[in-house]
Parts: sequence; structure tokens; C-alpha cells
Amino acid sequence: MKKIIYCLVKFFKNTDDQYADSFLNNGEMYCQSLKIFKGIEDNQARGDRYEGVSHWFQPSDCIMKLSLSKEIQGTPKEIVIKDTDFAAPIAIQTTKYDNHKVYCMYAIAIDEFSFEYKTEEEKLSLQQEMNKIITSQIKIDNKIKSELGNIAIVITDVKSFIERVKNQSAKNITHGLVGYFDDENDTVEFNGMEAIYRKRKSYSYQKEYRFSFESLEELDFEKIYIGDIKDIAYKTTVDELQNSI
Repeated sequence: MKKIIYCLVKFFKNTDDQYADSFLNNGEMYCQSLKIFKGIEDNQARGDRYEGVSHWFQPSDCIMKLSLSKEIQGTPKEIVIKDTDFAAPIAIQTTKYDNHKVYCMYAIAIDEFSFEYKTEEEKLSLQQEMNKIITSQIKIDNKIKSELGNIAIVITDVKSFIERVKNQSAKNITHGLVGYFDDENDTVEFNGMEAIYRKRKSYSYQKEYRFSFESLEELDFEKIYIGDIKDIAYKTTVDELQNSI
């Protein structure tokens, strides 16, 4: 379902207030390589060892066959590994995009929807139901504040922000919302760059909007400067932001 994005948010820890100001005043974007995100040990907030996953198989959907290139006495030439032999889902990751530099933000967005009604009662009922859905979709999870930080730089003009990022970077850029898949039940395949924009459902509370800058350079990070963004952004806290929406 298509999403309507109202604003993008970058969170910072209280100890990183200077970086929040640098983002607001200079448009400084600290972009880390996908490889670095794979190696961050918290593995549930900023880090994800399954970044860039291209295939995710449930054991019930998978049979693995291993063929030996030469005969080994007492060993069958083909070994079959069945679903009952797997302890967990099987992940295949690509390293093709490991050097791409990534900038992660939070998207306040709702599902695009339409509705029809015949009576005023139906209209009122539908409005009440949609208000509940919207409230649920724009709610900021408490883990955001504890894991990503309480300082928020809010981008109010998303279109202009994206254009400035494109204009100030010499690299090829892709960007978009991250999609989340059910890693406990689904078998999925992601083609090409799609692998950069898919994560397990345990990360869905982060509601991530991601910029990916194409790079072959084996650098842990790169900084991009898009200039002063105070005309399209403001600084606040997570609590104040939640109250305002």
C-alpha cells in the first residue's frame, strides 16, 4: 500500500547535540557503509547483521543438496539436508552493496486510503475508525527515544530535502521507505537494490526512510553537506514531536 509521508526525522542522542546542530545548520549527513551496519554489535537498534539480505528461506520451503566433486569413501556423493535438519531460517546476503554509504531517517507517514459512505452515520463511523488508524500509524515507539536519541531534527518539506541531497551529491543515489518482512513465517526474495531497502519485522518500529549512495570505495563512512536546512527543518525533542502530531 502506498504511503503518504508528512515529514522525515533524524534522531540524535543528547551527547550528540553538536551533530544535530551541524545537520540543521550545515546539512551535514554522516553516511556509513552498509558493511558497517552489518557489524554493529547492538544488532537491534542501529546494527543489523542481515543488512543486504537477498533471500530468506523458511526451513519448510527449503531442501539443500550438496554434491561432492570427488568420491570420499563411506560418504554419499550427494548429501540432502531436509527442513527438519535446519534450526532456523536460511539467509543469503549479497556483498555487492557493502561499500554503498547509507543515511537513515525516520518517516512519519500513513497509508494512502479512500472511503465511501451513504449516510452521515457511516461517514462519522468511518472518520472515527480512520482517526484511530492514523493515530496508531504516526505514534512514535518508546524504543526510538531510548535507542536512537531524544533530539529530533524534523524535515517538513520532504520533496525539497530530497532534491537538495540529489543536487549536492556527485554519486548515484537511491532513496525510499524501508519495507519489513515477516522473518518468522515468510520465504522472500529481493532483487538488486531492493535488498538495501528490506529488513526484518523486528525493525518495523523504526519506520525507516533510507538514502543509499553508490560507492566502490572501501571507506567506513563519508560526509555529505547539503547546506543550511533551517528553512525546511526545525529542532525539537521526541516528546515534543509526539505531542505535536
